[in-house]
Amino acid sequence: MQILRTYVPNSANNYNHLVYCPQTRVAAAIDPFSAEHLIALAETHSLVIQQIWVTHEHHDHIRHVSKLKELTGAPVFAPTSCRGKLEADHWLIDEQQLTLGQHYITHLLTPGHTPGHGVYIYQDRDQPDGDFILSGDTLFNAGVGNVNSGDVGMLFQTIDRLAARLTPMSRLYSGHDYLVTNLNFTLQHWPENITAQQTLLRVQPQSPDQRNVQRWQDECRYNLFLNLDSNVVKQLTDLHGTDAESTQRRFIALRRLRDQW
Repeated sequence: MQILRTYVPNSANNYNHLVYCPQTRVAAAIDPFSAEHLIALAETHSLVIQQIWVTHEHHDHIRHVSKLKELTGAPVFAPTSCRGKLEADHWLIDEQQLTLGQHYITHLLTPGHTPGHGVYIYQDRDQPDGDFILSGDTLFNAGVGNVNSGDVGMLFQTIDRLAARLTPMSRLYSGHDYLVTNLNFTLQHWPENITAQQTLLRVQPQSPDQRNVQRWQDECRYNLFLNLDSNVVKQLTDLHGTDAESTQRRFIALRRLRDQW
């Protein structure tokens, strides 16, 4: 299974994605902000959009769901926890597998950013270099989603679950281009992080469409939310306990710091 990432002009720094089967050239469009943009991308790469996958109900992620369905006839798939917040043809439960051409992808319910959020994870035992996650607004490069309409405790549990699930080579495809901003946040509080320094130097001159796609092993080196037991985060939050409750409290405190930054 392959994936195309495209930055959507005139959006809230949104990325849209087309996941496709290279054998059959059928594709799924994820969180369509612009139907025209995605249709043009599909035509450029000789793809046919046959499915629409939604991660959550926020307007910038479902803006053109109905329009793209009207133009392509593609059915809409969304987390069952989003019922009543948008219209869909298929409601997805946790761990449900979707078929796209000759491939399968797994949907997980990931509450936190919103109560109804879901993500899509592709993993190939034979070719782990091709693994990826479509994380919507749950997980970002060098950060995690906000909880303005969600619950920070749920988000902590979700990130902990994803950390146990993702493979080192998994590529992270989030819903927005926040990499540079989040790396700057990291370096303000963790200035000696060499990986963050090198990554920022590499990606800062790039346009959003050129921005390097980061892998999970990279994220684990510089994402503060994935280093809750480090001395850096303990000192930053002034929470030094080693039990699970202390770890969650550090996550909550770190999310608060990011909100205020």
